[in-house]
Amino acid sequence: MAQYLDYGFQGRAAIITGAGTGIGRSCAVELAKGGAKVALFGRRAEKIQETLAECLQYTDRAMALSVDVSDETAVKDGVGKVLKAFGKADILINDAGIESRLRPGQTFFGDLFDALGPEEYLKFFKIHALGHYLMNLAVIPDMQKNHFGRIVNVTSVTGVNGAYSTPGYTASKAAAICQTKAFAKKYGKDNIAVNSIAPGMVDTPMKIDATPEEYAAVAGITPLGRVAQPVDIARAAMFFAQENLFVTGQNLIVDGGSNI
Repeated sequence: MAQYLDYGFQGRAAIITGAGTGIGRSCAVELAKGGAKVALFGRRAEKIQETLAECLQYTDRAMALSVDVSDETAVKDGVGKVLKAFGKADILINDAGIESRLRPGQTFFGDLFDALGPEEYLKFFKIHALGHYLMNLAVIPDMQKNHFGRIVNVTSVTGVNGAYSTPGYTASKAAAICQTKAFAKKYGKDNIAVNSIAPGMVDTPMKIDATPEEYAAVAGITPLGRVAQPVDIARAAMFFAQENLFVTGQNLIVDGGSNI
């Protein structure tokens, strides 16, 4: 696709977690459009198969694997299969994420805010922080061998301002942002650039509990006048995934200006 001709995706091998829906799916499709080989990781087999079918419209090298990013064995096994099939891993998009589900009458800043038990609280860290950590460790040795790597961690603007959802969610996103900087410092010498993007509200299946009024309220305080679509976030991720990049350890807020 002409949009990505200068990004150097042609022939690159990319792994995208959370690829079944939303931002992860859009990242996979955009990379496929740019000519990359794509490996789709997700927990729901039927969803990543749907993404696979869409990616195969743009690339003939794509695969889908059911992988829980918080499971070290599953991560190592999944990445091993990608390396066997593609011969390398050049790009990693860490997008797998979860959000609390509301029961009728609950609100995030109401009774859900301080009602998380330890297991539910830590579940956010298992996906948003540990998941990034395990995926990074699994792909970086191959990136070091090839002296090239691009890692993009999808976090959240809530990890910057703490203004939404629950403390477990926001704290895990903040951890992911800080962890991004740590990996960038350690592996920059290997030509591995590690950056994060922090979306604001995005119209994805994860926002199932959001009301039309909430969407309207966010659009109303956003200078660009709307809530983001997944492809808006994916296009920012593509910038950090490009071949010729002299940026690392940075966190880019992608929210249409609502947190200026």
